[in-house]
Parts: sequence; C-alpha cells; structure tokens
Amino acid sequence: MSDLEKKQHGGFRPGAGRKAKYEKTKVMRVPEKYQELIQELVKYLDENDSLGYPADSVESEKNFIRSLQDKKQHIVFRIELFK
Repeated sequence: MSDLEKKQHGGFRPGAGRKAKYEKTKVMRVPEKYQELIQELVKYLDENDSLGYPADSVESEKNFIRSLQDKKQHIVFRIELFK
C-alpha cells in the first residue's frame, strides 16, 4: 500500500465524527457512583428547558446517593426562573 492510499483513510477529517447534542461539551472524570446522578441532572435540565411563566420553580424527585465518605444523601434538583 502506498503512502497516498494510507493518508486517505482514518485520522483527522474536517466535519467527521458524531455531532454534539449540546453546544460545547467537556470530558470529565467523576467517581462511578455519581455517573447515574449526573445523567439524571442532564435529563432533568433537558426536560425542563422549555419552562415558561407563570412557573416560578420546578423541583425534581429525590435522588438517593452516597457521599464519597459513604454517607446516605438525597439530592433534589430545582430550577428557578429569573423574572
């Protein structure tokens, strides 16, 4: 296989790859135990993105999680609109 053939396959290509659902994304390392909770937060934000007036705020259901010190916790997400 010549060098010309190798350069046509793989590697960086403008416009290639999966397009992001959101504007800009960031890769982060988080403890595995928080993965599901973070996914729930993103889902909650997406589901409540079109909130409008007269809604003042919306709260999620309680999400159970354990802290890094293994203490039980409930976390609630809440969106409040600016007026």
